[in-house]
Amino acid sequence: MRFGPAAACLLGVLGVAAGCALNETDEATEGESEIRELERRAVGPARDYPAVRYTDADAERYAKSKKARRELGWQVLARALQPVRIAAQPETSSTPAPTRPVAERTLPLFRTWFGGDEIERMFAKMYHDLGKDRRLAGDAPTDREIDAIFDWNAKALGPSSEAEYFARLAQIDSQQGVDGLGGNGRVAYSPGYVKHILGDYPTIASCKLDELTVETPPKSEETNFTNCFSREFDADAAVIKASWRRNDGLVTAGLPALDTGAESLSKRVSGELDKGGWSLRGVPMKPAGPEDAYSVTLSDQTGYSLVGLHIMTKELRHWVWVTVWWSDTPDEDFGQDRPDEIKALGAPWSNYKMCVVTDFEEKDEDPRGGFEGSLGDALAAVHGKTTWCSNGFIEKGEHNAQTNCIGCHQHAGDIHALDGVLTDESKFPFSGRSQIRTGFPADYSWALATPASPDQKDRLYDVVVNRMKVYAREDSP
Repeated sequence: MRFGPAAACLLGVLGVAAGCALNETDEATEGESEIRELERRAVGPARDYPAVRYTDADAERYAKSKKARRELGWQVLARALQPVRIAAQPETSSTPAPTRPVAERTLPLFRTWFGGDEIERMFAKMYHDLGKDRRLAGDAPTDREIDAIFDWNAKALGPSSEAEYFARLAQIDSQQGVDGLGGNGRVAYSPGYVKHILGDYPTIASCKLDELTVETPPKSEETNFTNCFSREFDADAAVIKASWRRNDGLVTAGLPALDTGAESLSKRVSGELDKGGWSLRGVPMKPAGPEDAYSVTLSDQTGYSLVGLHIMTKELRHWVWVTVWWSDTPDEDFGQDRPDEIKALGAPWSNYKMCVVTDFEEKDEDPRGGFEGSLGDALAAVHGKTTWCSNGFIEKGEHNAQTNCIGCHQHAGDIHALDGVLTDESKFPFSGRSQIRTGFPADYSWALATPASPDQKDRLYDVVVNRMKVYAREDSP
């Protein structure tokens, strides 16, 4: 079974996950840096997402209760944020004197996950190590072989030297420097997600994306609703998409303060404000230090703060869709019910608001979801036949404040469906929020195949396709 360059594009686009958002140019978000080999060795292995395997009965309960759904969203966030000890323990200015125990350096768990560059490196080594006969046979790697690739990736320095590695550690003089080891990449994938992709590459490679449409039936509605995988993702598969703002005093004067109160949301959902979308133009800026927003200092000493974060986990069959955003009024509306487990993480995580969806249809008949105050007001403002969840830092552009995550991602893998999702009501009702398909080609993951967009980087496509072209020549009889 031979795989040519067309098959490779399925793996090659893992570095991007554009989804449905329309993007505006935003100078303050430039300068993306994924985890390099130097930083990966310092961070250590990517940590597994500690998934909970929820049942179909749980899914129905969350669909019918906004309160239960929001409790779930906060729990998922807490699991993704739990601090984990990094492999290297660099001394910083706040580290105790050498005569006392060194303070433990940690990162939030999701900050240890794999970036697109790493998946490219691991796929390249895995595919090479299979050897000619196994490549021609379309033989998948074993679990042990994938684990070995993960171990190799966690320790390899690539083109860098030991001296450069220790020089990188010597740069770190604050907790923001420690957090900067994780870079400021936009997309990252849990080990469970990456294991599935690497292990299932023969099935992925045989998927014909050009032939998929909304009407294409899945392999099995009951056991595998995909077209491009031999099975659906496991519960520990998780993906994040982040939005960062330059925030070191040299470029910006703080962070944008988005209004997510009931009045503003009502106008956005109706299309009265910003044509149903989000815009950061003219939004007031508020000073925010590391105690206010999760912030990182990169190797070039530039500083960035996290303003938006999507977290997508396969803990339900149709995934759990959580998004959080920074706010200067963190205890109002979507931050009103922040639980103690988030507060216990300390600054700055108590300054983020959260929304969550688990289903296409809104099955809670109470517009307020049982909440009083500004949270109940905000939930009522976006209440309707379909669920709502949108992040103004990630889904910028017209109509993107009228969306939910699950509605857009249902089309992942269908390269013909993305155009018009937000605007063509005849094909995609309620700005794409309604379920209109029974098959989900790529199990809701746009990382599998995404149509071209101005902000995408094609480095993975180019590298993997070219590599497979070379192997296709070398492996020819």
